[in-house]
Amino acid sequence: MTGLTTIIRKELKNFACSGPGIFIMYAVISVLWSFMLVPNSSSLAGFLWLAFFSVIVTANISSTVFISDRVNGTLEVLITSGVSRFAVLFGKMLFAIATASVIGLLCVSLSVVWAFALPEVYGLDKGSPGTFGLYAFYAALYISAAFFNAAASAYLSVRMSNPRFLHFIILFMTGAIVAACSALNMQKTAPVLTFLLAGTIFTYLARREFAGERIIRPIIF
Repeated sequence: MTGLTTIIRKELKNFACSGPGIFIMYAVISVLWSFMLVPNSSSLAGFLWLAFFSVIVTANISSTVFISDRVNGTLEVLITSGVSRFAVLFGKMLFAIATASVIGLLCVSLSVVWAFALPEVYGLDKGSPGTFGLYAFYAALYISAAFFNAAASAYLSVRMSNPRFLHFIILFMTGAIVAACSALNMQKTAPVLTFLLAGTIFTYLARREFAGERIIRPIIF
């Protein structure tokens, strides 16, 4: 796939040059959100907190990387310089998923520290082996949600004429998936598999949109 590594390096460079403010923001919300994870396998709150954290992080990164090139005109430059459309799509998706996963796993890791350092706050026996399994599920849930959010952002960035509502739509879809799985009393793997399936569908749809999209199109803010 021509230009895949070029796209990833480009997005990594742009992210690194964003300034210290963006890194401080993600660090602060990761720490704050880590206290909100509830280590209770039957708790909908823990699922929702983590899934919504994925929306905040992944959708923010994805909307930036997918919309910025259309706004500043570099998408046309990339494609006409020999970078394939699919390299643009998958390069941006891989970057968004990888970056968001690092931030999310940092949040989950911090929550593990709080759970074992302050077990009385969480109502757990210190060193409870079940806690490790729960946090492994949290990590899988976050990464699968990040994949879904990145794929949905890729698709909606093309389909939506007004990208201001992109975050709200993805937030609604993410909440609906988690709430439905919890309301139906499904096993813990159900939200993970649902996010992976939905992400795969949106990836396919985004691939079709990128294949036939006009390079230059108006963006309404």
